[in-house]
Amino acid sequence: MRAVRRCAAAALVLVSLGGCSSTAADGPVGEVVSAQSADGFAGTLLTDPPVPRPALVLTDTEGRPYDLRADHGGVTALFFGYTQCPDICPTTMADLATARRELSASQREKVTVVFVTEDPENDTPAVLREWLDRFDEDFVGLIGGDGRTDTVLDQLHLSRTEGHVDPAGEPTHEDGELEHSGVVYLFGPDDESTVLHSGGTTVDQYISDIRGLLTEGS
Repeated sequence: MRAVRRCAAAALVLVSLGGCSSTAADGPVGEVVSAQSADGFAGTLLTDPPVPRPALVLTDTEGRPYDLRADHGGVTALFFGYTQCPDICPTTMADLATARRELSASQREKVTVVFVTEDPENDTPAVLREWLDRFDEDFVGLIGGDGRTDTVLDQLHLSRTEGHVDPAGEPTHEDGELEHSGVVYLFGPDDESTVLHSGGTTVDQYISDIRGLLTEGS
């Protein structure tokens, strides 16, 4: 396992968070390295110390408990959203699905994409499963929201979800959308490294960073 790399030019930065409504909040607290120049990652490598997988146990779309911390040995992509999101959620899932397909078979089996819905009233297990299957049938869907994810969002320094979408699909939040974090966390094997993507990430960048994490964890 690699030792945590350090960069003399590392500095504390603020990471923009975007949900389906544009919001901004403080990014992860701690030392972050501009990975593009220092470590070869397109996203932001979190260091000093690395950010491990949070203690998150939620029910999956099959009604079984899913423990995020038990998912070691590969790369885990974690994203919080909801199925009626008009833009960032489907775009992010489509990009992650494409990136995963472009990996070799041996790499692909070491990559888990976890989507946590923040709208449990509308995103029943069946609804969430059907939506995720449009992108990749191997994606893991978890039922969050209703305060179930508040602690984890705080631990990851992500904005808490705000607003509500009624069963008819009409948003009732004053801004017209459900606000949620637009960040993708990539947790490396055994939590030795974590890379954060805050938006605008291309498929090729996801592929590069996933391969980089798999290489560092081998």
